[in-house]
Amino acid sequence: MFVASVMAMIGYFWLLFLTPREWFFLGRTVSDWAVIVPIMIIVYAFLFVVAWIGRTMASTPPPLPDLLKTSEEEEKTGEKED
Repeated sequence: MFVASVMAMIGYFWLLFLTPREWFFLGRTVSDWAVIVPIMIIVYAFLFVVAWIGRTMASTPPPLPDLLKTSEEEEKTGEKED
């Protein structure tokens, strides 16, 4: 894993700084894509986490009020608390 990450760092450095400026892909230079793709991945990952939190908040039922819990406990024990 260490070797793979070092190789990825070297490859990213090469794509970002050492590729010839005349190399184009879809109308942009390879160096431009080396900046665009990681930023897009970071933004999408952040938005995915926000969406996941929002879905979790929307699908979690609200907690029961304490009043209902107290009356249920009274019914079980048959006693009333003063």
